[in-house]
Amino acid sequence: MRLVHEERRRGHESRLITLLSPMQKYEEDIALQLPALNLPQMKQLRRLVRGTAKTPIRNIRHEGDVKHWKPSNALDGALFRLRDALWLPGVKRTLEDLGGLESFDLIIADGGHDFTRFPQLLSQTTVPIVTMYYGSDMRTRGIISAVQGKAICTFTFEYDHTLLFPEAQFLLYPYQAPDYAPSVEYAPPSQHEAIRIGHAPTNRIGKGTAEILAALERIQSDFPVEIVMIENLPHAEALRRKATCHVFIDQIGELGYGVNALESLAMGIPTAVELMPDFEQFLEQHCGEPHPFALLRRTSLEADLRDILQNMSNWKSQGTIGQAWVRRHHSIHRIVGVYLGRIEEMLRK
Repeated sequence: MRLVHEERRRGHESRLITLLSPMQKYEEDIALQLPALNLPQMKQLRRLVRGTAKTPIRNIRHEGDVKHWKPSNALDGALFRLRDALWLPGVKRTLEDLGGLESFDLIIADGGHDFTRFPQLLSQTTVPIVTMYYGSDMRTRGIISAVQGKAICTFTFEYDHTLLFPEAQFLLYPYQAPDYAPSVEYAPPSQHEAIRIGHAPTNRIGKGTAEILAALERIQSDFPVEIVMIENLPHAEALRRKATCHVFIDQIGELGYGVNALESLAMGIPTAVELMPDFEQFLEQHCGEPHPFALLRRTSLEADLRDILQNMSNWKSQGTIGQAWVRRHHSIHRIVGVYLGRIEEMLRK
């Protein structure tokens, strides 16, 4: 919706059509609330049909060529056909209420998956399609060939997607602090104050939380560290807790930094994360300047944390640099301008 608001601010008539309401409460535009075949029971059934077990989400890259999605077997395909048959009438009614699919000038398919993948719609539409990926869809599910084959261009907010699918054009994730984010001026810890180090895992395995906590506990004998765990909280409360931290640790692993890190940088909090060498080099080339992160490595995590804590005199300036960097490079205005400009180029060809 933040992208939609910026597109509207630029004078476009932009609509967001959501097939299923997410578990988290986000602002929505047109929420179809189609029959929820993504309920836990259905997910368990699909795992049984596919003969796969639930695997933990890990913060690692997927190597090789991009996967092209297809049903695992005939029964899996039948489940998807059943879902599409149940969903299609609701999708058609919504499109008719909006003037029909052909009334649009452009379709942006989030995750490369939207209502155009229904064969009855995809084969008929002449509206240009753009695919836009973020999260794990391209890594785990792969691309949906029927949608991707009609795309005039592809964007991704994930660097490693460009390794799987070089056609994807990289964008920095657009960040804007919500209205309820606390407005506080960062201050490093005073001489006798505990050093509050924050960490906010959405998935402990994926973020490397166990290793991060173990390393912090080992250095507590030498530094007055207070670990601030931020999880399973409403977002407003999570941000309030984050604003009390002197340092924030995003994650360790191969996928770089996420929204958690952008939130802490935007508050002026020195932020630590593991960046793979190729992504670090790419990021600095993309931005045209050094990044503001304190670097961690899984193989030397405790030593890296000690190094960060021994350089507290730089924290205020590091936080100021990080705050300005986020505003320059992760601005929603900038990101939307980049991809709309590229789309306009493609449409003129």
